[in-house]
Amino acid sequence: MRLSALFWFYKDMETCQDRLRAVRRFNPDLDIYGLYGGEPSGAKDAEKALAPLLDDFWAYPEVKDPRWKWVNGDLMIARWFRDRGSVLSWDTVFVIQWDMLVAAPLEKLFHMLRRDQILLSGFRPIDDVKGVWWWAKGADPESAQALADFQKFLSRTFHYEGPVFACLFVVACLPRIFLERFVALGPPTVGFLEYKLPTLAKVLEVPVCEADAFRPGGWNPKAGLAGLSASEQFLNAIGCEPQHSSILKEFLREDGHRLFHPVRRPIKSWMLDARHARWLWPLIRAKEILVSVKSDLGKMYREYRQVT
Repeated sequence: MRLSALFWFYKDMETCQDRLRAVRRFNPDLDIYGLYGGEPSGAKDAEKALAPLLDDFWAYPEVKDPRWKWVNGDLMIARWFRDRGSVLSWDTVFVIQWDMLVAAPLEKLFHMLRRDQILLSGFRPIDDVKGVWWWAKGADPESAQALADFQKFLSRTFHYEGPVFACLFVVACLPRIFLERFVALGPPTVGFLEYKLPTLAKVLEVPVCEADAFRPGGWNPKAGLAGLSASEQFLNAIGCEPQHSSILKEFLREDGHRLFHPVRRPIKSWMLDARHARWLWPLIRAKEILVSVKSDLGKMYREYRQVT
């Protein structure tokens, strides 16, 4: 199986460069294709900034607001495949979002993945998270209607009345066979990608890799980091960045985590080595503690001034 990467980005070119250098450090021969999803007017600057680190660059051509792109990321990937990705040489693409830190060879990370299988982190029936997940619990009329419209699409197009499936689109490996069938279908414009993709994988009879290797946290964003296990904090969908000291500490463990999301602050690829992490970890941890203490003292002082 030829495993390649699709680097999906739209802003913060300096962070994108850091993330790509880390991927390259551990995967020197990997084909990395760029999918720029920012404003079309910024495509030339984005290509100039990242072209040396990419094997191919393609920019989504339509002007859409950020929320549309978030909800309909599957349509952006489908357009990339239709207009560009289908002529490139790969069997499966690992979608690397701009704020994901990859610090291991992909062959090692995805050793359980077989040709033509799709991998979507957190894959499960949507009923399992109906009580906590925003897109399933029906508390918001707009999201409830989107899910109902998607189910109508399934019924009308496939006469499918079975369960809807869900995922957290943090770790995603998409085989060519899935994107071929997805694009040929005419991707549905209703619904949210985190239940569209896993459900259509089932409906389109694409085998799902359900290996429990990646456990993202974030079905219930209101719970915050406190509601996640230590492992889930390294791959979360609620926008909470793990501390850099925690990331480096993983490199002191042979079986430690090597995939992290989100990571938006600079962390140089040379740091991601057990030899360097051994002495960097206590220094960075001490700095984090000092920053936290300073913040707490500042808060206490402001509260003191209010009462006096």
